[in-house]
Amino acid sequence: MADKSEFEKTAIPHLDVVYRTAFALCTNEADAEDLTQITYVKALERFESFRSGTNCKGWLLRILRNTWIDKLRHKKIVGPQVPIEETVLADRHDKEQAVWTNAVDVLENFSDATVIDAMKCLPDEQRLTLFLTDVEQLSHEEVSEITAVPVGTVKSRSSRARSMLREKLLAHAKDLGLAERRR
Repeated sequence: MADKSEFEKTAIPHLDVVYRTAFALCTNEADAEDLTQITYVKALERFESFRSGTNCKGWLLRILRNTWIDKLRHKKIVGPQVPIEETVLADRHDKEQAVWTNAVDVLENFSDATVIDAMKCLPDEQRLTLFLTDVEQLSHEEVSEITAVPVGTVKSRSSRARSMLREKLLAHAKDLGLAERRR
């Protein structure tokens, strides 16, 4: 069994990044919370394999990515699930959270709903890559390690994601007066 206090000291400081990344993948709070919890359970179970002094954040994000892929594969096999009505459940969250305390706040303060919706439309791997490079400001090498793809693939995914966002948001930018209208 892993040393719980060492795990807490090493892995817990990255909880916000793991949650924000999970939210970027899942695009909803409940699934992001579940994915974050599963990631940390798996990390604790495998903490003995973590080499002290290495990149814990990258290690956790790789576990998160692999867990996400496993969930997608499982959904393909099982098919769509009928969700429990959220209104039946008691509200578990404090309504007066400070700004930037969760991924929803980050995205709402990062931009408006149109930009957030455009991000949600990106393919999962592009959304994850763009989130890690542009929002979490990880290097291409770190993202390469987390996503288990070559650095060139990280660069092309982020480039394609930015192009798709630019295309989706051009009309919105024109409406806001941020882009010139062509006649």
